[in-house]
Parts: sequence; C-alpha cells; structure tokens
Amino acid sequence: MLVWSLGTAKRRRRIVEDAAKSRASIISAKFAWAVVIIYNLVGLIDIYSTVLAIETGAGYEANPVVRAAMEAMGDGWIAAKLMLQGVISVMVLWFPHWIVLSFFTVATAGNMWIVYNNLLIGGAF
Repeated sequence: MLVWSLGTAKRRRRIVEDAAKSRASIISAKFAWAVVIIYNLVGLIDIYSTVLAIETGAGYEANPVVRAAMEAMGDGWIAAKLMLQGVISVMVLWFPHWIVLSFFTVATAGNMWIVYNNLLIGGAF
C-alpha cells in the first residue's frame, strides 16, 4: 500500500510539473484561452438553441443526463450547465498541454455541429 501511495504522489507531482510547463508556454496559453472562449460561446449558443428547439416543439433534449437535469431543476439546468462549463474551462486553462487542447478542440467542434443542428431544428435558419 505504501508503494502505491508513493507512486501516486510521484505521478501527481509530475502532473503538476507538466501543467506548469504547459502554462509557461505562450503558444499553449494563448491557444487554450482562444479555445476556452470559443467553447463558452458555443455553450451559450447551445443553451439558446436547446431552449429554442424545445419551446418551438420541434425537438427534445436527446442527452438523458441533461434531460434529467431539466426535469429535476427546471430552468436551473442552465446555471448547472454554465457552472460545469466554468469548471471545464478552468481545468483546460490550468493544464493546457497539447493533448488536452487537441481533445478539447475536437470536442468543441463536435458541440458546434450539435448547436448547428439544434438551430436547424428550432427553425433559426
């Protein structure tokens, strides 16, 4: 058990060091900020497009977790989504490693497609 604990502490220290190195890179930091800003804009438009599609009766929330949050919290799901976006944004800015940024950028692009689809369903264009 002690060996596992020492290994875990060593891994944590390495992650903290890698995060610090990544934040020290001007390119990584600027790219992280750019992607986080885009991610949050897409998130805001996602909220709008989801509400639009649902309120027009043209669509429904397909994500069962978000749908459960909507049913349990009413409009409070919006605050919950914004808080989750904030947590994710801080995590990406804390560790702007190229692997993290790559996955985050792909995920943000995928969310853009979902938002576009929501806007189509809601009749925005």
